[in-house]
Amino acid sequence: MKHLLFGAALLGCLCMTIPALAWDGFDADSADLVEVIPDRVPSKGDTVDVRNYDKDATETCLVESVARNARTVELVVRTPAGVSRTLVMEGR
Repeated sequence: MKHLLFGAALLGCLCMTIPALAWDGFDADSADLVEVIPDRVPSKGDTVDVRNYDKDATETCLVESVARNARTVELVVRTPAGVSRTLVMEGR
């Protein structure tokens, strides 16, 4: 009986949907694919982790501005090196 309950619990865990933890988009200048963590629209002054898939690197950036459009959200972030990047993200 114990094994049956364990199997049912394991099956239940495997079938649960796991929410997305990252927000997908691209860099407007380089067209590199990026994801922003956490998976929410940030506010000006927040910090976000930006993962660049093409360079296989992650950096923590400061959000300078957020502009919502009909289908996208544009984030302007400043990297630790002081470079400003515009990220075009999926609309929310």
